[in-house]
Amino acid sequence: MTVDYFGLAFSVFIALGGLIGYLKSNSIASLVTGLSFGALISLTAQFASGQPKGYSLLPAALCLVLCLVMGSRFLESKKFMPAGMVAATSLLMTIRYILNAC
Repeated sequence: MTVDYFGLAFSVFIALGGLIGYLKSNSIASLVTGLSFGALISLTAQFASGQPKGYSLLPAALCLVLCLVMGSRFLESKKFMPAGMVAATSLLMTIRYILNAC
């Protein structure tokens, strides 16, 4: 079974982002969302790595939701950090997982 290193790195990136958001602004929503999405992306990415190609759509859907939410926050705030960066990396991961599903 292959290990999805990009998926693991991305899930750690999301979880750490939530932790940093909590530490900087005492935002419990950032902590819960970051840890939840980080764990879900990690689990679905590892599950999908040992399955047929169609299972890559599970982590792709999570990355797409994260991209849309953070993309809308980026458009509202016009600040690249953190919303723009998370939206951009989520978009790249969504594309990667969709290409893996084909």
